[in-house]
Amino acid sequence: MIDWSAVLEASGVSVPLGEEQFTLLCPFHADSHNSCSINTRKGVWICFRGCGQGSLKGFLLRYLDISEKELAKLIGDNEVTVNINLFDDFVPVSDTLPEVEFPYNQSYVPSWIFDRGFTKRTLKHWNAGITAENGLAIPIYDLQQRMVGWAVRREQGFPKYLYPNEFKKSKVLFGGHLIKDCPLLCVVEGPLDAMWFTQLGYPAVSILGMSISKKQVELLQELPVGEIALCLDSDEAGQIGMERALTSLGQYIKVSHIELPSGYKDIQEVRQKDVVTQIVEDRSFW
Repeated sequence: MIDWSAVLEASGVSVPLGEEQFTLLCPFHADSHNSCSINTRKGVWICFRGCGQGSLKGFLLRYLDISEKELAKLIGDNEVTVNINLFDDFVPVSDTLPEVEFPYNQSYVPSWIFDRGFTKRTLKHWNAGITAENGLAIPIYDLQQRMVGWAVRREQGFPKYLYPNEFKKSKVLFGGHLIKDCPLLCVVEGPLDAMWFTQLGYPAVSILGMSISKKQVELLQELPVGEIALCLDSDEAGQIGMERALTSLGQYIKVSHIELPSGYKDIQEVRQKDVVTQIVEDRSFW
C-alpha cells in the first residue's frame, strides 16, 4: 500500500493533516473553486469539471509531466490497484473501529524474525503469530484494549506491511494500549520499530506510516506521558512526516526529535543498544 499523502507532499501538493479525502483547485484547468477531489486512502482523484479521473499514479504522471520510471522512483515499487468509480459513495468514517478476531497462529513465529534481534519474550509480549506465507502477524489494539486489526510484516517484498481490508490505520496507535505512566514515549513509523524500541527499554508506539493523523494526535494526548520523542524514518517521506508531526504535536505537549545515525533508514536497523541510548540522549527539542 502506498502512502499517497507522503507522495503528494513530496510532489508539491499540500495534503490537509489527517484528511484522507480533500478538495483543491484543479491543476489541469483554470480553476477558481476547488473542483478537484483526492482520496489518499483509495489512491484516486476526480475533477468534477471534467478534466479527468482515475488513479493517483495517473494524476502524478500528468501533474509532474514525468515518465513512469521517474514516478516509480518517487513512490517505490509498489503496485497500485484502483477503481476509478470509488468516488460514487463517500461515507463518513467513524472514529470507533470494530472489534475483530486474530486469524493467525500465535503458537509460533517465523524464524527469520530472530535474525533481526528480537527475543521470544518480546514477541510473546506483543502476542505475535505467523501467517501461512511465513509472515510475522501482530495484533493491533485500541486504547480500550480491544483488538481492532493486525499488521503482517513480510520478510521480503513490497509493501513490507499488510493490513486488513478497510482497516483505518489513521484511527489507532499501535502499542498505545501498553503505555503506562512514563516520562518519555518514542513515536515511530512501523510496528517493528515500536517493538524494537520497547525491547531496548524505551516505551514506543507506531503511527503505522509516515504521516500522523489528527486522530492520532488526539490519542497521543490521552496517554500518560511527559514527553514525546519522534523517530521517523530518515528517507524523504519520513522527514516530511517528521516536520508535520512536530508542528501538530508541539502546541500540545513537550516534543523532541531523535536523529538516526548516518546510513540507517529506521530505528530497527540500529542493533547496538549503546548507540540507541546515545541517540535518544542526544535528541533535539522542538
